[in-house]
Amino acid sequence: MTELLRAEAVEKSFGAVRVLRGITVAVDEGEAVGLCGPNGAGKTILVDILSGAIRPERGKVVFRGKEITRLPMEARVRAGIARTFQIPEPYPSLTVAESVRVALRPGGAEGPWTPRRPDPGGEPIDAVLRRTGLFAQRALLASRLSQGCLQRLELARAIACRPHVVLLDEVFSGLSAPDEAELASLVGSLQRNDGIAFLLISHSPSLLSGLCRRVVALADGRIAWEGPAAELPDGRMPFGDAHGVRRPGDP
Repeated sequence: MTELLRAEAVEKSFGAVRVLRGITVAVDEGEAVGLCGPNGAGKTILVDILSGAIRPERGKVVFRGKEITRLPMEARVRAGIARTFQIPEPYPSLTVAESVRVALRPGGAEGPWTPRRPDPGGEPIDAVLRRTGLFAQRALLASRLSQGCLQRLELARAIACRPHVVLLDEVFSGLSAPDEAELASLVGSLQRNDGIAFLLISHSPSLLSGLCRRVVALADGRIAWEGPAAELPDGRMPFGDAHGVRRPGDP
């Protein structure tokens, strides 16, 4: 597989607190990679660095073979890197359709997202809403959506930017079991059928093993475990020794 996005030897501190300690994580074209770890392990900070929200103190970010460490967030969106946020904060005065239309404006990597099978309605925004199961709610104020639909809107806004990779920050957090299953199915479909790569933060071993090929576990700002998602220990996260990488089969 061809490497798409990589954080290489990334370090970040806030005051005296070292949040990331030489983290290297890569995502290949069309791949889904899981990212897990206890609260405070540095997962969201790593996503912030990859998306351009903040810069690392050391290390670099590489996208499609080019270093983009100093590239601002809006330029990364245009290049094809999109993200969601753990706590959705929709524009309260905009409808669902208007919220997605705002995301369409940057154009993404190659213009507005279109499905592999053209939408008979023809409008890109409708294609995004149908793809994410929000077409029936298109005229609702986004602030009135359920938690499950809010997370779908986060994903809709991300894919409207026509991304090559989407960074999903706890997109399944707080969802009911049916909403979680439906959103997981949507993410899996976007990865398999549309070729979008994902870096997915989650605390759920079953979600990670169901959606991801590989999983990286962070603890104390370091990689504590890395390996195939199929080898995740049942019912628990492999945080293990935070002072070195533990791969499947290590003692």
